[in-house]
Amino acid sequence: MNRYEFEDKISDYIENQLSVSERKAFEEYINENKEGRDLLHSITKTINVINAQKSIKTSERFMPNLIDKVNSYKKTTLNQNNLRNKKLFFGLTPMNSVLMSAFIFSFVFLLVNIIPTENTFFQSNIASNKKSMIEKTDTKSPSGLIEKIELVSADSSDSLKEPKEKIKFDFQSVKNKR
Repeated sequence: MNRYEFEDKISDYIENQLSVSERKAFEEYINENKEGRDLLHSITKTINVINAQKSIKTSERFMPNLIDKVNSYKKTTLNQNNLRNKKLFFGLTPMNSVLMSAFIFSFVFLLVNIIPTENTFFQSNIASNKKSMIEKTDTKSPSGLIEKIELVSADSSDSLKEPKEKIKFDFQSVKNKR
């Protein structure tokens, strides 16, 4: 007999409903196994404690009153659940739906303001900025013309220009003396 068979037959042993061969196998298991003996002792002790309790007498109206209270409790919980479900917006309480709407609005607002427009995307501000121009008044000219001098010029050419002057490098090697 293994432990599972033993546990299944404990109640039958206590109520004396086992056959002679089953009872013999059960008692052999108890004699060989201390845990099984302790478990059987614990169960019989619990049954004796329960049987020793005084019976409690209730009024004749106890059960009908209990059933009425249980039924009224069921009705109120169903009504409360229905009221709670009616106040939901998309499965959220009103407070949570307001917070979710504010979050979505702020996200869209930030997204619209972060994305650049077509004109400014990857465009250099130096070449197109008016601050890169400086006005210079020519005091020597009789009409006092105002010249605009460009501080930075935009170059869109891809080729490199050759320098006007060629620079010569003159290298001399030095011998190490040892």
